[in-house]
Amino acid sequence: MKRFARFMWLMVVGLCLWGCETPQFQTLKILDQPNQVVALEVISDPYGGKGYGHPVSLTKEEMIRLLQGVRVERGRLSTSQHAAFSDIEISLFAPHFVKALEKATTEEMVTFFETAHIDSENDLTTSGGLFVAGGNLYVVLSNFSVKTRAWQDAERHEASYRNRPLEQIDPQPGRLVFEPQEFMVELPDGEIGSRFKGKPWQVAIRYQDFLKKTD
Repeated sequence: MKRFARFMWLMVVGLCLWGCETPQFQTLKILDQPNQVVALEVISDPYGGKGYGHPVSLTKEEMIRLLQGVRVERGRLSTSQHAAFSDIEISLFAPHFVKALEKATTEEMVTFFETAHIDSENDLTTSGGLFVAGGNLYVVLSNFSVKTRAWQDAERHEASYRNRPLEQIDPQPGRLVFEPQEFMVELPDGEIGSRFKGKPWQVAIRYQDFLKKTD
């Protein structure tokens, strides 16, 4: 009996440790298609332990205006900007982002994944997330049009990238900005955005002020 009790105790400890090592998991799929996913994902210790400001109510039109302002600057020194989301992507994602933010809890982040076929062997993958905290809307791009082998996402020995949208596939230097830049917020590390390779691109937006001024 003692050996059995010890075995059961070790099993419980093992399960607890496994749970602590995998704190992030998707709780609800808002959009679930072969090439596009929008989901809610539980994040351990969100926003420095303060929790996110969810749920949040926005209209589809407001989300469209916000997404249209998010821009990408590639590389460490480039100031050339490109839209982070195409018009087609904005039309697709906006209503699902709105629904996700309405359903999200203080511990859940909205994540997204999209892949497009270049040819029979290669795909382009874009993924990331968004959340509201401290009165600001944060948009995160973990991957932006990253070229991958079409078979790479189906490898049996690891979970699909569509279920790991915050994981970087091939980190590149660059950053996100928001136009007009007067509504951008300085991030906690002291810089607006990030140009460093190996760090997801992120921008914080005073979204309520922006929506009021552009209403």
